[in-house]
Amino acid sequence: TCSEITLRQEVLKDGFHRDLLIKVKFGEGIEDLQRCRLLIKQYIPTGLFVDPYELASLRERNITEAMMVSENFDIEAPNYLSKESEVLIYARQDSQCIDCFQAFLPVHYRYHRPHSKDGETFTVVSNPDLLMYCDQGKGCKCFLRVEKE
Repeated sequence: TCSEITLRQEVLKDGFHRDLLIKVKFGEGIEDLQRCRLLIKQYIPTGLFVDPYELASLRERNITEAMMVSENFDIEAPNYLSKESEVLIYARQDSQCIDCFQAFLPVHYRYHRPHSKDGETFTVVSNPDLLMYCDQGKGCKCFLRVEKE
């Protein structure tokens, strides 16, 4: 069985270009997280997009290990003409927390239809799927899905 897992998502920066910071903390029960890899499958809603060329550049510079899953993806499409997309991100162990992993993903707002209200538009980022593998029989070998509250 797997330990209790705490997932926290933070949106950093303001404006159209933001960063999604995903932090995962494991409770008791996993003996050696040094042998584990955590893969995050993040769902990107239609109001946002991730630039695959930017991801490639971040991979080359060893900043983020991530790739787009979705095909036929149009970064220029407005919100009402786009589809949800998916990104796979390998989280890195947090140097400040022995039981923690974190991942960084740049996200960008799409253009929305004009409206006469107060001008605010909300985009909800759902919880990701977490997949973990620990080598040599240590720790937790399981598929973890964090349910949306």
